[in-house]
Amino acid sequence: MRSSDYFNRTVEVLRRLETYGYQVAYYILQDEDLAMDATKIVLLALAQEDTLYNLPVAVQRDLMKKKIIKQSILLKYEVLSA
Repeated sequence: MRSSDYFNRTVEVLRRLETYGYQVAYYILQDEDLAMDATKIVLLALAQEDTLYNLPVAVQRDLMKKKIIKQSILLKYEVLSA
């Protein structure tokens, strides 16, 4: 039962962060597909954070913002160097 509760809370947090992450990624990348890729990668990384759902919402958003900016820049660099 406890793992189900953990899973549900984590999914809830990730859903809340998804749109915000996509908006930031799209602003940086100006490409829908790359923004979706960056968002997926970061959401999967955040899902690995054990205490994500215990963090305050502002901290969750800051964590998402930092990770999505980094991932967006990495993807942009990959596209430009290909």
